[in-house]
Amino acid sequence: MGTGTLAPVIRIDEEKCINCYACITACPVKYCMDGSGDTLTINGDLCIGCGHCIAVCSHEARLLIDDCARFHEDARRGDRIIAIVAPAIASFFPGKFLKLNGYLKSLGVEAIFDVSFGAELTVLSYINFIRDKNPRMVIAQPCPAIVTFIEIYHPELLPFLSPADSPMLHSIKMIREYYPQYRNHKIAVISPCIAKKREFDETGMGDYNITMRAVRDHLEEKKLDLDSYPAVEYIGAPAERAVTFSAPGGLLDTAERFVPGIRRRTRKIEGVHTIYPYLTEVAGLLKKGGAAFPLLVDCLNCEKGCNGGPGTGHGEKALDELEGPVLKRSAEVEQKLNPKNASRLYAKYNKQLNRYWKNGLYIRTYRDLSGNNTIRHPGEAELTQVYRSLRKFNPKDIYDCTACGYGSCKAMATAIYNKLNKPENCAHNTHALLEEEKKLMTGVNLEMMKDIDLAIHLIDGINNVVNDLSVKVGSQIAAVDKSSTVTGRMTSSLKNSSDLSLQKRESIKELIDNAAKGQESMRETIESVQGISQSVDGIASAIKIISAIAANTNLLAMNAAIEAAHAGDAGRGFAVVADEIRRLSETTRENSRNISQTLSNIIGGINITSKRSGETDSLINDMSIEINGFANTLTELIGIFSELSSEGFEISATLESLRELSAAVKTGYGEMLSMTEKLKEDMNSLSSVSDRIVI
Repeated sequence: MGTGTLAPVIRIDEEKCINCYACITACPVKYCMDGSGDTLTINGDLCIGCGHCIAVCSHEARLLIDDCARFHEDARRGDRIIAIVAPAIASFFPGKFLKLNGYLKSLGVEAIFDVSFGAELTVLSYINFIRDKNPRMVIAQPCPAIVTFIEIYHPELLPFLSPADSPMLHSIKMIREYYPQYRNHKIAVISPCIAKKREFDETGMGDYNITMRAVRDHLEEKKLDLDSYPAVEYIGAPAERAVTFSAPGGLLDTAERFVPGIRRRTRKIEGVHTIYPYLTEVAGLLKKGGAAFPLLVDCLNCEKGCNGGPGTGHGEKALDELEGPVLKRSAEVEQKLNPKNASRLYAKYNKQLNRYWKNGLYIRTYRDLSGNNTIRHPGEAELTQVYRSLRKFNPKDIYDCTACGYGSCKAMATAIYNKLNKPENCAHNTHALLEEEKKLMTGVNLEMMKDIDLAIHLIDGINNVVNDLSVKVGSQIAAVDKSSTVTGRMTSSLKNSSDLSLQKRESIKELIDNAAKGQESMRETIESVQGISQSVDGIASAIKIISAIAANTNLLAMNAAIEAAHAGDAGRGFAVVADEIRRLSETTRENSRNISQTLSNIIGGINITSKRSGETDSLINDMSIEINGFANTLTELIGIFSELSSEGFEISATLESLRELSAAVKTGYGEMLSMTEKLKEDMNSLSSVSDRIVI
């Protein structure tokens, strides 16, 4: 039991893969696919490279891997390259396949050989082996996918696998042996098969596996037309019947030339859903023993032969459409040879063919890769456990519905056991889960119906509340409008009061100035009165002196009168004078008393005036202080009025915004009412659906 790493020949575009499992259904070996994740992945060491998953993937998530890009890069670099072309090319490029040789020549490819001649050598190797060894059974091996299948999954069939190379390897070995000028050249293989890369890796022959569809895609991408290139014939000996080798039965048509009637001892079988079950059956029969097997198993991986291989992308084309160009080529070859005597022609051709066949040159050996097959098969206990995870509890749950792609519940359970899939991908499990969910949903639905009824009741309550709020909002809008009007008037009044206060503040300033001036005049008056008082005091003193003088004068007059009396007549005139002086003195003293009384009264008045002036000055001072305080208070009031006026405008703006907002809220309430009515309708519809679900 051996192992080996196999080159990947298929890749997955994860962005396009939807995990539909069409590829698992198509795959003949199943367990190379890992369906346990969100997208499928491929285990290349278990994949046989049949390419059938590419054919069935309608999402174009499966892509082939070949060497087309590397070949073109090496050709541009000037590497020395020759090419061999599979016979399916006549089907792929009908009527233009020789022009492809012209294209290859334009790239610098030095020589192009026809693999059809290698197929002639292959059939000769088979016939010689059968004649020499008389084997119990020979399984033809032109398909590398079949070879890989046997190496990995049924190594017990390796002794029956033809020990001769495929037509491509026959072509390569023939070139190396008989065309020494190309012995060191790289060899590009124009192929309809993606698995040929595996064959080349295993044998160490063939440098580029270039699929035909990749060549076509390259030509289209570069906008190259084959008609613009010359038709170039192949180098080497021509093929005869083997030009049909790419079609089902092509091997037998060629073998009939060597061994007429060999068809009756041959099992002809092709197609992934036929050949691999057949080989599995053969392996089982070999273990049992006693079975009669065909001498030759002419088998192909692709149902329509190599003409519909995965490297062509023509698997969906009609068989006659694919084979028509090949049969046309075969007829042209036959006409060219013009066989008037078939037996002599075949003898001549076989002689030519034998010049390129050498005993031991085309032997093929194989590897036992069964160690790659690490799939563990669960026992009954493990199967039961997996089945339980799939909700399969009794035999009637084993549907084998094939929806999972594995073909049977046991195969699906084996995939899950090997962690290559998951229970969620089982249709029965999904159905059972849905039934459980349905039962659960029935109970939930009943509860939901109750909740719906409650919700409808609540919606009605909400509608009532919303209607009430709508009315209140309407009242609020009216109140806001009224408040806005009143606030506008108040703001206008405040502004007028502020303007009037500003004017009054100017008058108060004038009053303060006049009070200050009055206080100053009062102080000057007090000072003047005090000056007058002092002057009057001086007059009073003078009057006192005058009064004293008058008294003294009166005294002198009296003395003079006395003396005049004493003088008699002589003193009479003097007595008169003395009398006049006395009267004058008395008058003066009387006037002095009057003046003194008057001055006393004046001084009293002045003193009262001075006192009243002081009190007035004090009052004027107090009044000035009060006026200043009132002016300051008025200034503050003016500031407050200004602020109130400004804020009044802001309040007005806010009230306007509030009015608009209230209007919007009212509109919102209307919309809310509409939505709640719609919600109520939806709830009623949902209730109807729930009723139907319960039923």
